[in-house]
Amino acid sequence: MKKLIFLTLAFALIMATAAFASNTRVLTMGDNHVILTDDANIWNWPSRLNNYPHLAVGEFGNSDEFTMFGVHWAFGDEAPWILATYFENNGNYYPYWGVPFNPTSDNKRGTFFYAKAMGSNKFGARASYVQSGFDYTDNAPLNANQEKETFMYFDASLGLTAADDSWDVAVTGGFGTWTDTEGGETISKPDGLIDFAALGRMFWGGGTNYSYVPHAGVEYHKGGFDYYAAGASDFVIKATNFTVEVGIGQVYTPSENVEACLDLGLALSRDKTEGTDPDTSSLLPFESKYNYTTIPYFKLGLDAQVFSWLDARFGATSHWQKYKNEYTDDTFNYDYKVNYADNQTYLGFGFHFGNLHVDTYTDPEIFLNGFDFITGAGDDSRTEMNFQMSAVYDIM
Repeated sequence: MKKLIFLTLAFALIMATAAFASNTRVLTMGDNHVILTDDANIWNWPSRLNNYPHLAVGEFGNSDEFTMFGVHWAFGDEAPWILATYFENNGNYYPYWGVPFNPTSDNKRGTFFYAKAMGSNKFGARASYVQSGFDYTDNAPLNANQEKETFMYFDASLGLTAADDSWDVAVTGGFGTWTDTEGGETISKPDGLIDFAALGRMFWGGGTNYSYVPHAGVEYHKGGFDYYAAGASDFVIKATNFTVEVGIGQVYTPSENVEACLDLGLALSRDKTEGTDPDTSSLLPFESKYNYTTIPYFKLGLDAQVFSWLDARFGATSHWQKYKNEYTDDTFNYDYKVNYADNQTYLGFGFHFGNLHVDTYTDPEIFLNGFDFITGAGDDSRTEMNFQMSAVYDIM
């Protein structure tokens, strides 16, 4: 039963995770990855790669690691097409607890983009592939062992952008599978691992120094597994998530060196986890529902030039959320409700050195408490300079 509780919590956390992405600049401008135009847009709309054909991008974070590096390659003169290759160093990737864990190596393979003008619009595609596994057998006289664990996940996106960059649309789909055996017996089997998302935006009207950006997105996730014991099915866990988000943003440029943005919207997320067990003496079957209602959310950001080589960035988000959890099993049920505002603030800087641009998500304690060598603080209270950093080099 303890394992079942962990599995249930893990599914709840996975299904609450959004598929949309951002880089350091748009993150520190209030996590406004949907309404701002930036090279990070290629992760939402791969067709935006047409706008960034000559870049090298490095991402830093996750406990002092150099986590990702990619290069955009442009080919052809009259009808150019662009290829982008990214490789990550973020450790093992598993969509939820219970999938076989391979302790011997990381399993991220790579992400590849393709983009080209198509008629009067711009087309782009992305494919990401993850795979790892091991197969171990020995013939020890007293305790022979055979163990096999493999994992594979593939997802892809197709995107379309207007020739004048006035709108973007994209759809994303993914699926995965695994094997998990020990001593010739099955430990777990997948019972579906499917993801789908769609996202669109348009730049609408406004004046000479501002524009409105209505946008909408939808996600659907489905996953599950059948856990075995003594060669027979022990229990089955299935989980689904449906999320929809709509909003309208404004991007404001009062001067050449200042950009401000504000996004206002709402989001609904419905998670459901079900468990069944052939053993009727347990607390199964159970059903748990997690409902998140965000009405409204605000995302505010500012990017202002301080010197020709330095930009200062500030951001804040506020999600006014209602959360409800309903749980029921064979002998017990409960309802839990809570209302709260989930607020977050961001500080960042942008440095420009010729073709090199470095964006940081900065720890404000640097300014409040100073560096360790100034304050004399020990390792236990060591202040980080930056939580995250992106480096972009314009190859041309």
